[in-house]
Amino acid sequence: MIISRPSFLRPLVLSVLAVSVLFSKGLHLFQHAISIPPTSFVAYFPTFFLQEALLIVGAWALLHKTTGVPSVLGTAVTVLITYLTFVLSASQTAFYLIAGSEVRWDAAASVGNDREGRKLIFSGLGSFLGAAVVLAIISWLVTPGLSVWINNWISALFSLAATNNSDEELPITTVEQPPRKRGLIRFWTVCAMLGTLGLYLLRPQVPYTHMSGSLPFTFFQALRPKPAITHQPGDHVFPLQDGLGEENWEGSNGHFKGWAPGMGLVYADKTTRPSWAFGNLPPGFHRWTDPSPNSGGDAQPGEHEDPKNGTSKHFYNPVDDPLRITNLDHKVLEPLTRALKDHPVPINHVVLVMMESARKEIFPFKYGSHLHRDILSSYRNQEIKALQEVNDRLSRLTPIAEKLTGESGGFSQSENPSTNKTWQDTAEPGMGGINVNGVLTGSSLSFKSVVMNHCGVGPLPVNFLKEVETEIYQPCFMQILDLLNRLKENSTDAGASGSGKDNEPIHNRKWNSVFLQTATGMYDHQNILNEMMGFKKAIYREDIGQNEAKYHHDDMKEINYFGYAEREVYPYLRDVVNNTVRDNERLFLSHFTSTTHHPWKTPSDFPDEQYFADDGVRTKHEDMNRYLNTVRYVDSWLGDMLGVLDEVGIANETLVVFVGDHGQAFHEDAPVSGTYENGHISNFRVPLVFRHPLLPRIQVNANATSMSVLPTILDLLATTQSLNQADTDVVIDLLNEYEGQSLIRPYQATHQGRQAWNFGVINAGGTMLSVGSAAVPYRLILPLKSDFEFVFSNLDMDPHEVSPLRGWSVVEVIHRVRREHGDKAADWVADAEKVGRWWVEERKRLWNYQ
Repeated sequence: MIISRPSFLRPLVLSVLAVSVLFSKGLHLFQHAISIPPTSFVAYFPTFFLQEALLIVGAWALLHKTTGVPSVLGTAVTVLITYLTFVLSASQTAFYLIAGSEVRWDAAASVGNDREGRKLIFSGLGSFLGAAVVLAIISWLVTPGLSVWINNWISALFSLAATNNSDEELPITTVEQPPRKRGLIRFWTVCAMLGTLGLYLLRPQVPYTHMSGSLPFTFFQALRPKPAITHQPGDHVFPLQDGLGEENWEGSNGHFKGWAPGMGLVYADKTTRPSWAFGNLPPGFHRWTDPSPNSGGDAQPGEHEDPKNGTSKHFYNPVDDPLRITNLDHKVLEPLTRALKDHPVPINHVVLVMMESARKEIFPFKYGSHLHRDILSSYRNQEIKALQEVNDRLSRLTPIAEKLTGESGGFSQSENPSTNKTWQDTAEPGMGGINVNGVLTGSSLSFKSVVMNHCGVGPLPVNFLKEVETEIYQPCFMQILDLLNRLKENSTDAGASGSGKDNEPIHNRKWNSVFLQTATGMYDHQNILNEMMGFKKAIYREDIGQNEAKYHHDDMKEINYFGYAEREVYPYLRDVVNNTVRDNERLFLSHFTSTTHHPWKTPSDFPDEQYFADDGVRTKHEDMNRYLNTVRYVDSWLGDMLGVLDEVGIANETLVVFVGDHGQAFHEDAPVSGTYENGHISNFRVPLVFRHPLLPRIQVNANATSMSVLPTILDLLATTQSLNQADTDVVIDLLNEYEGQSLIRPYQATHQGRQAWNFGVINAGGTMLSVGSAAVPYRLILPLKSDFEFVFSNLDMDPHEVSPLRGWSVVEVIHRVRREHGDKAADWVADAEKVGRWWVEERKRLWNYQ
């Protein structure tokens, strides 16, 4: 029988809707099936499909034969819902194929509203089209059978007459059901409905409510406006009161403000401004603009009245911070002390290099590492010669990183021949700077990590860069430099006028701050953030890509949807450095690499290597292999950068800080790849190096976060006497304001029974939190929404988080941890969950986020 096009159209619409929602739900359940006991999954299985059943029946009713306007409206509404659901289902499938996780529609909408973010979305167009074709084919094939089955069931259920009239909206022929059969269908349908509703009412809310979510309802729910939440003093109390008693309070001493959380002291135990806080202070110093923050009588420690609207504004108070552990009362590390006695270590310029998706494991790449073993294991049954060849290629992967960190890759000399093509380190043996092992990023979302590294603050635990909608609660490094410049202008010392003359002492010269990258500056408000943080100048893809740009050339090609390869910014880097020397200024340069970002492409003239075994087809290692090639490209670029400092002659007076914004998980590491809603440890371990040719080579082990970057830079400037006395006093005073510890002093994992907690916001920011501590090897992924599991790992026993413990409630996780790791670990999980939730609310309070 040939079915005419009009008679087949509406059954096809119903089929597309049914296939889309059921395929989406199947994929959704597949990703959560292993997270709950099999018996519970089977028992509650019917309850997962209530929304789908109601949606399909409702669509059938709208498409069923009616007349006039209701028929047109019903058909139109169903077609629109079907189209939306089909697109959402294909998108969800494509995202899973790429990242191995679920798409969040609120986050997708935020990215889609960003012009540059849409390029990120379109990078998955191929996977989306493939998923859409598969859904369309399945829908076409099942249309006749599905339509007949639904018609027969609903006809029997409601005693509707079957028809084969070609004028019907759903004209697929149905068979008249005998009365007895219709009665059985009704009976079993009612039983199934009552049983499913009973199970629905009996089942726990978590995680089964999330597992029951269905398209398109979850999409509409994600787009609903969220109510504003205000954070007032007293809304939350620090949960761990042990160690906060009066017997542990510390009085102020010199620049140290004291520590007495909850005591109700006025800020810093003083009612006057610091001696440097006068005149027109730069942005970032708003909390010092009122000489008496508590003068209103009703204000609390850590808040003052906003003169613009009369409301209370919160700020960070180190005296009142129950988490703060400082190490500024400890001496600097002994090797640094000895070096400073032997010779001066001038830091006249500072360069901060943030490296996109930089995993500590590959900075440098090491023989015998977890990733090295994975690569070799791909060469099954290969000859020894083949393994030697791949080791030879891997030995050349990160030669610059080896020189910067002082860590050998461990490959034999024959595998790693010296070459004149790479940057040559001029530092004397035993010199070169401080390499920090054990550092975790404070956020796996790049720009939140940018805020941490430049401003020493904890990021705002909400999705995306909402930080630009409020005020950063600490002065950023660029704003501190601006303050030092203004103080020089106000100085009565003629020798500190900051005039920029050749004979002027370097310590009295003014600072200039420049940001440099080849990627777009428009994505997720990065340009606004850089302006907020105090950069005087910024160069982005939008600047170097214009035809009238100074160094534009016709063969410039973007390597990904964010911008150009790093070497396109090389002449601008040289200009910045040369202009600094010419103008007798001091430079703070911040540079953000981008080539190691997805989709991991290198310039066409850069030869790619095959690191994993090549089977001649697309393999599961393709993404990781491309990533390793971009790592090699960026490694050589870092050498080019350092070569500019050598060329201009300022290498021996420049501190260069190398730090990863976050790591990058691949399918070789975990079931879910990427950083989005993925708390795997490979997304958090990052390199951190404080490079200076005259600093001693020091290997520091500290389970810290990148919140320590800014305090360490300030401490180095003061300790090396790289500032004049007035600036030194200001910097030391401000250094005591920050939460992070300095990494040139012994890191304090515990203090008076308290432990140094570490927190990491997981991309996109508002759904999951990484909680750790410098005192123990434990780590907890804390869900901030009921859609996610708790995840516990012991990094001493499972350093790569191959087999973490999971659970949908903290009680469940504590029970499992106690059974497998003992009481100490279980008690830590209970504390970590409480402290993590407190930290989230405390960040929102400090950021004055509503």
